[in-house]
Amino acid sequence: MKMELEKIKVRLMKEDEIPIVASIASLSFRGLRNFDKAEEWIRCNYRAYPRMQYFVAADEKIYGYILWNEKGGFREEAILELEQIAVHPDYRGRGIGKKLIRESLEEMKKYLFKRGSKLKLVEITTGASNYAQKLYSETLNAKVVCKIPDFYSEDEVIMIARLR
Repeated sequence: MKMELEKIKVRLMKEDEIPIVASIASLSFRGLRNFDKAEEWIRCNYRAYPRMQYFVAADEKIYGYILWNEKGGFREEAILELEQIAVHPDYRGRGIGKKLIRESLEEMKKYLFKRGSKLKLVEITTGASNYAQKLYSETLNAKVVCKIPDFYSEDEVIMIARLR
């Protein structure tokens, strides 16, 4: 089936979609290669709503997902972490990641506004060699603020996007 970016909608993930998202996660992250463990991880995060919110990019199928995590309590000036984003390997490089970030972030801002909060900044932790740094820089204007040696499978960087 051909994918048309303009027909893909970004929306909150539904509980019955956890196995599909776990499949994408297990294809995307070394630490989640085991499908059962990936599914368990995603299920426990899903249950942490509204602190953690999953969104999917989907039409008739799910192409990717993003997980936002609110940090430090429900504050007036909220700090979100872009905890995880993945696009199925067959559909990478087609703009789905940018769409996921931009559209789900707008939904998160609406959620925060309804709660009486505003977004202060977004934190992203990613591999120092991860090409997704460019994606975060382009979509959020995120900047590397520090490097953590030998974290997970390689060095990690923390990126911050200040959204005031």
